[in-house]
Amino acid sequence: MEARLVGLGLLLLLAGTFLILMGMLKGGGPAEGGGLILIGPFPIAFGTTEKIAKTMLALGVAIVTFFIVLHLLLG
Repeated sequence: MEARLVGLGLLLLLAGTFLILMGMLKGGGPAEGGGLILIGPFPIAFGTTEKIAKTMLALGVAIVTFFIVLHLLLG
Protein backbone atom coordinates (compact mmCIF):
# COMPACT_ATOMS: atom_id res chain seq x y z
CA MET A 1 0.00 0.00 0.00
CA GLU A 2 2.87 2.38 0.75
CA ALA A 3 4.19 2.02 -2.79
CA ARG A 4 0.75 2.92 -4.14
CA LEU A 5 0.69 6.10 -2.06
CA VAL A 6 4.16 7.07 -3.24
CA GLY A 7 3.06 6.48 -6.83
CA LEU A 8 -0.08 8.55 -6.30
CA GLY A 9 1.97 11.35 -4.74
CA LEU A 10 4.36 11.41 -7.67
CA LEU A 11 1.48 11.39 -10.13
CA LEU A 12 -0.14 14.37 -8.39
CA LEU A 13 3.19 16.19 -8.35
CA LEU A 14 3.65 15.67 -12.08
CA ALA A 15 0.05 16.70 -12.81
CA GLY A 16 0.50 19.91 -10.81
CA THR A 17 3.76 20.71 -12.58
CA PHE A 18 2.11 20.12 -15.96
CA LEU A 19 -0.80 22.42 -15.09
CA ILE A 20 1.56 25.18 -13.96
CA LEU A 21 3.57 24.89 -17.18
CA MET A 22 0.42 25.01 -19.29
CA GLY A 23 -0.72 28.11 -17.43
CA MET A 24 2.63 29.77 -18.03
CA LEU A 25 2.47 29.03 -21.75
CA LYS A 26 -1.09 30.32 -22.00
CA GLY A 27 -0.13 33.63 -20.41
CA GLY A 28 -2.77 36.29 -20.31
CA GLY A 29 -4.62 37.52 -17.24
CA PRO A 30 -3.36 39.14 -14.09
CA ALA A 31 -1.68 37.07 -11.41
CA GLU A 32 -3.68 36.50 -8.25
CA GLY A 33 -2.75 34.54 -5.19
CA GLY A 34 -3.90 33.61 -1.75
CA GLY A 35 -3.17 31.42 1.18
CA LEU A 36 -4.68 29.62 4.11
CA ILE A 37 -3.30 29.06 7.59
CA LEU A 38 -5.02 26.58 9.89
CA ILE A 39 -4.37 27.12 13.59
CA GLY A 40 -6.31 24.36 15.25
CA PRO A 41 -9.87 24.56 13.95
CA PHE A 42 -9.53 28.25 13.02
CA PRO A 43 -8.82 29.12 9.38
CA ILE A 44 -6.99 32.35 8.59
CA ALA A 45 -7.30 33.32 4.93
CA PHE A 46 -5.61 36.00 2.87
CA GLY A 47 -5.43 36.91 -0.79
CA THR A 48 -4.57 39.57 -3.32
CA THR A 49 -8.26 40.21 -3.96
CA GLU A 50 -11.37 39.91 -1.84
CA LYS A 51 -12.66 37.10 -4.08
CA ILE A 52 -9.50 35.03 -3.53
CA ALA A 53 -9.60 35.65 0.23
CA LYS A 54 -13.24 34.51 0.41
CA THR A 55 -12.42 31.42 -1.65
CA MET A 56 -9.54 30.56 0.69
CA LEU A 57 -11.80 31.05 3.72
CA ALA A 58 -14.45 28.76 2.22
CA LEU A 59 -11.76 26.17 1.52
CA GLY A 60 -10.55 26.45 5.11
CA VAL A 61 -14.03 25.96 6.53
CA ALA A 62 -14.53 22.93 4.26
CA ILE A 63 -11.23 21.39 5.38
CA VAL A 64 -11.99 21.95 9.08
CA THR A 65 -15.50 20.53 8.65
CA PHE A 66 -14.10 17.47 6.87
CA PHE A 67 -11.62 16.76 9.64
CA ILE A 68 -14.22 17.26 12.39
CA VAL A 69 -16.58 14.80 10.68
CA LEU A 70 -13.70 12.38 10.13
CA HIS A 71 -12.77 12.61 13.81
CA LEU A 72 -16.36 11.99 14.90
CA LEU A 73 -16.72 8.98 12.61
CA LEU A 74 -13.37 7.36 13.38
CA GLY A 75 -12.70 8.75 16.86
